[in-house]
Amino acid sequence: MGNDFVSSSEALLLMLKEYSISHVFGLPGETTLPLYDAWLDFKDVEHVRVRDERNAVIAADGYARVTFKPGVVEAPGVGASYLLPGLAEAYRSRIPIIVFVSDITEDDEYKNVLTEYRKDLMFKDVTKDVLIVHSAEMIPRVIRRAFRLATAGIPGPVYVRIPYNAWEGKVSREDIYAQREFAKYPALRFEADDESVSRALELLLKADRPVIICGQGVLLSQGWDEVLQLAEALSIPVGTTITGKGCFSETHVLSIGVVGKRGGTRFSNSIVNEADLIFFIGTNTDSANTADWSVPPITDKDKVVIHLDVDEATLGNVYRTSVFLLGDAKATIRKMLRALGNAKKYRNEYISRLKKLRDEWDSYVESLIDETAIPVNPLLFIKKLEKLTQSGDYIFTADPGIGAIYTSAFYRTSRAGRTFMYNYSLGGLGFALPMALGAHLGSRKVTIALTTDGNLAFNMGELETLKTLNAYVKVIVFNNLSYGWIRATMLSKYGPRFFHTDFSSVDFVKIAEAHGIKADRVDKPSELEERLKMALTYEGPYLLEIPALPEDKLMPPVPEWRNAAEKYDIPYLG
Repeated sequence: MGNDFVSSSEALLLMLKEYSISHVFGLPGETTLPLYDAWLDFKDVEHVRVRDERNAVIAADGYARVTFKPGVVEAPGVGASYLLPGLAEAYRSRIPIIVFVSDITEDDEYKNVLTEYRKDLMFKDVTKDVLIVHSAEMIPRVIRRAFRLATAGIPGPVYVRIPYNAWEGKVSREDIYAQREFAKYPALRFEADDESVSRALELLLKADRPVIICGQGVLLSQGWDEVLQLAEALSIPVGTTITGKGCFSETHVLSIGVVGKRGGTRFSNSIVNEADLIFFIGTNTDSANTADWSVPPITDKDKVVIHLDVDEATLGNVYRTSVFLLGDAKATIRKMLRALGNAKKYRNEYISRLKKLRDEWDSYVESLIDETAIPVNPLLFIKKLEKLTQSGDYIFTADPGIGAIYTSAFYRTSRAGRTFMYNYSLGGLGFALPMALGAHLGSRKVTIALTTDGNLAFNMGELETLKTLNAYVKVIVFNNLSYGWIRATMLSKYGPRFFHTDFSSVDFVKIAEAHGIKADRVDKPSELEERLKMALTYEGPYLLEIPALPEDKLMPPVPEWRNAAEKYDIPYLG
């Protein structure tokens, strides 16, 4: 066969190179040994060994979010079920991930071979498709199909099963090529129809108090410049969902910040509720983004709603909708701008009132910052973090809890783009650390993982991965000795009756140091800025532990907790 053919393993690696994939996340297993043997001599794609298959998917998710290329995972069949939590989040978040799972030889099926179970069925509800390679010559064709599925239409994960027998064949070099249109997402953008675009513009121009709400779909389409142009042309305030944070500069005069019940504030939610028109872009209008459909109120039949999304199932799914715009956010808003031409809409009185309300809100937030409190006041932390990072080029990942809720509500990002990453499509624990690893490797930027004691317990093993890679990931651990979010939710529903929410004390500084990672702790507010600066400038991974009060002792701005805060005389920072 000579040089006209390569092994199956080399074919897979060459295909990934053709698609410009720089990193693959996974961990070794017996059914993938032929691939690893070939990988030892293949230097064009780096294998990132993690400590858990779940974290491999989450790291690939982070890589995909910053590179706008599919994240790639390889896993042995024995660990396939551990991939599911990460894939479920990625599927709901529309993140393109391609998972290669090696498996037992097809001839050995139904013999009760070790690691044999029906893996394919598990992945049907958390991927766009399940693809099976039956022979070596199928590998390039299946990989091209996987990239097309992952990046086009509604982006999302794809599962590829490679039985051990498929590693044993040869692949023609002529069949090793990429379809470059599908190397990045979104591939092959499509626009909403002309009539719907015209109707949407007519309503936007007619409205007195319109608001744009951007979801993660704007980030996925990289449509933030177009949103800015439309908002400025028509003088429309812009809010984002928590997962859409970064769609719009939050220091812009038209920004109202994050809305809903995860990161939304009394200021931002009130602007939405007072609006006479809502333009949803790239959001599925779920419970978190809309405060259980009270922002805006689902009962308000007079509010005009325009909805733009790439997914027909999402359009008008909850709210009575006047105009449906089915298409890619960036491409469709470009079309709207072309149709708008030089037309402008000035809403000076509306925008002046918006500025007045925002200034009042900012003054109120300033009054909540306690510079002497021990443990450190979360708003003081945000103030210091913003001061040290606002002018730099950082990436933030945040787990559910203190880091997510305070950054989404109070950190004002001045740049549009994918800067903050939250997992509030589902909201499972243990997301920030592996996500930060993938985001750092994809961007080579300093990445800040905001986590908690409850979250970090899910993936502490990845501290070793950070050390091995010398990744510039800064892990901020808020330690409140509890599942604080659950405690606050229990309090708001049942009073001070808590079930298995408390932890014994853990010294995270010692745990980090045991992994060879530089670490420190903030014991009093006067140390905060200096310790943060040390963490951010240190050349390598760094862990900073910050003792904190649980959310039932100091409540963040979660609308449904306000009554409990008043009833039990608990400080409410919102």
